[in-house]
Amino acid sequence: MCKIPCRILLLIVLTVVTAPAPASDVATELFGDNRHLVYQIRVIDQGSGDKSSIGSGFQISSDGYLATNFHVVASYVHKPEKYRLEYVAHDGSTGTLSLAGFDIIHDLAIVMAENAPAGHFTLETEQLDKGDRIYSMGNPQDLGMTIIEGTYNGLIKTSRYQKILFSGSLNPGMSGGPGLNSDGRIIGVNVSKGGEQLSFLVPVAYLKNLLGEISHGRRTGEYQVQIREALLAEQDAFYGPILQREWDQYAMFEVILPGQLDDSLKCWGHTVDIDDILYEGVEQHCKSQDVIYLDQGLKTGAFAYDYEWIETDALNRFQFYDLMESRFVHKPLSNSHSEENSTSYRCQTDFVTLDRQPWRISACTRAYRQYRGLYDALILMASVGKNDHGVIVRIGAAGISKANALGLLSKFTRSIAWNH
Repeated sequence: MCKIPCRILLLIVLTVVTAPAPASDVATELFGDNRHLVYQIRVIDQGSGDKSSIGSGFQISSDGYLATNFHVVASYVHKPEKYRLEYVAHDGSTGTLSLAGFDIIHDLAIVMAENAPAGHFTLETEQLDKGDRIYSMGNPQDLGMTIIEGTYNGLIKTSRYQKILFSGSLNPGMSGGPGLNSDGRIIGVNVSKGGEQLSFLVPVAYLKNLLGEISHGRRTGEYQVQIREALLAEQDAFYGPILQREWDQYAMFEVILPGQLDDSLKCWGHTVDIDDILYEGVEQHCKSQDVIYLDQGLKTGAFAYDYEWIETDALNRFQFYDLMESRFVHKPLSNSHSEENSTSYRCQTDFVTLDRQPWRISACTRAYRQYRGLYDALILMASVGKNDHGVIVRIGAAGISKANALGLLSKFTRSIAWNH
């Protein structure tokens, strides 16, 4: 005989039995079911026989394909005679890896494992909703396999190279590991960390594309040729629409300048407010938020432009000219190059008239040694002829073709106007 109505008791029992498992239980289950499919990826220096760099990877096919990041295996790609690749499985066993293909734009690589065990992850086809729980696996700091729980927050809107925003904490060594939904299906690939509880995954769609190309034999040939062709195609896809569309305008006091040129750029401004200087300044900065990893110390794909308005009522015209001259300096790109990677900058400076006002312009380029047709370009412009106010424009583009660099210079100069 039930002390409470049997219908209510039955409802309570069914609710307990059918309620979804807590998130921590899901993570435990996913880790137990899938840890044998996640590996540490090692780049081994053949001279010393010791590991040079590490990352993570995971099995995506029954025939031994593992997914990881390009930046995990980049040193091998550039110098295969100096390095080799190997994996370490969950049980400590090791094996040789060979490179099957890579997507340098989205920082992905696929390697083939020698004697890979049975089983593999399934790549998800359904879209997630914002707020869904997702889980990331990998080997952080060479400390052992872990699982991180977090939240799916959609694709980053201000991103030139599409990425998933993950509210979880990835750490070095987890690069290339799997991002899973609650069903254990792959939704992305660990790629980078942006801050505390702020990380990024490459969407699984790009991994599917790369796997399809490899399966159909379309990822063959010399590595450097593949990289060059991918970089040239990507910069055309980025700058082509920018050069074709009509630009927004941005009014900075007396001068009209190009506004935000693309949604992937982030723009912000500030006022120079220092008591002991004899001029006032206002600055605006627009910058892409992404770069393409080529090798340690060598990144490309950055694009930025800055405006600086300077005005004074305390300096005479000679002092103001000296001030503008001191500010007429190129802003270096954030990507560091060595002589091995690129030539020195070659610059040309001239005076031109834009909208009936004189300007001084300096344009500099340096060529990539390994990737013919790609350059880093710096453009510097300063208004002249005004005794107490002026504007300086700085533009920087990494990994751009000469045609697109000239297109940017031409369109910038045609887009500047003065309120006469």
